[in-house]
Amino acid sequence: MNRPGQSSMRQGVEHGDVVLAATGVAKVYHGPGGALEVLKGVDLEVIHGTILAILGVSGAGKSTLLNILGTLDRPDRGTLALRGQRLDGLGDEALAQVRARRIGFVFQFHHLLPEFSAEENVMMPLLIAGEAEAQARTRAREALTAVGLRERWEHRPAELSGGEAQRVAVARALAPEPELVLADEPSGNLDPGAAQHLQDLIVSLAREKHQTFVIVTHNDRLASLADRVLTLESGRLVESA
Repeated sequence: MNRPGQSSMRQGVEHGDVVLAATGVAKVYHGPGGALEVLKGVDLEVIHGTILAILGVSGAGKSTLLNILGTLDRPDRGTLALRGQRLDGLGDEALAQVRARRIGFVFQFHHLLPEFSAEENVMMPLLIAGEAEAQARTRAREALTAVGLRERWEHRPAELSGGEAQRVAVARALAPEPELVLADEPSGNLDPGAAQHLQDLIVSLAREKHQTFVIVTHNDRLASLADRVLTLESGRLVESA
């Protein structure tokens, strides 16, 4: 049985605008016990404007896959392309530019810099990407307003609640207007009320801005809001019923 939006998503795989494509992605870790192949040939297409949720048991390799999709790690074999541009063969400096300009990240822990305000934290990736300070500030304020934090621009992380800090992290990911946002358990560190608010906010922003999301989660409610749900099993992605 398809989830809402899944049927149209499948048509989109054939005819839609593919933002991210992974083919035959594999990853092996070597340890005292020998080699462990965490990913065994993952194939994936992510369509513009959709939310893809990836499920799987702990230790299945979901975070490993997300790190590879975001170029934070490299596959041992396979290809990765963003808007048709191959990423797997790029050097470290070129990949850093891709991450700064074209991919947004939201992690389970907000990873905000404690000595900077919410506004300055959101500005940071824009400045790193070479944007002028005035323009970066304007875009940071627009992003913070979009996540409901207009009155909290000048507050530092210690002065924010957990949910507010995570909303700053979402604003930071969205401010550069990336082609893709990757989220790893974005509501996993929040209480149920704050988690639900953040989940609804992510979905609302994705729809409003036609933003493409890939979300790794254990949360069934968040997964139910996605256009497509895949499960990572035995190192491969399978459609979820």
